[in-house]
Amino acid sequence: MDKETYIKNALETIKAKNLQVPFELAKGSVITNLDQYLNSLRSSYLQAKDPRIEQLFLDKIEHLLQL
Repeated sequence: MDKETYIKNALETIKAKNLQVPFELAKGSVITNLDQYLNSLRSSYLQAKDPRIEQLFLDKIEHLLQL
């Protein structure tokens, strides 16, 4: 699966969870606008050139999928 397809499916799944905002993603990290956060994650993940940076965004996406 390519990055674009993965992120599209992942974000649709996250949005379908109807998470109530604000919520704490990690200690000290409060998400107040889920759509804005997801759009930022999507953009950053797709633009990442360094595999280490890409993995950081992937970890955040995977964490949201597990909520």
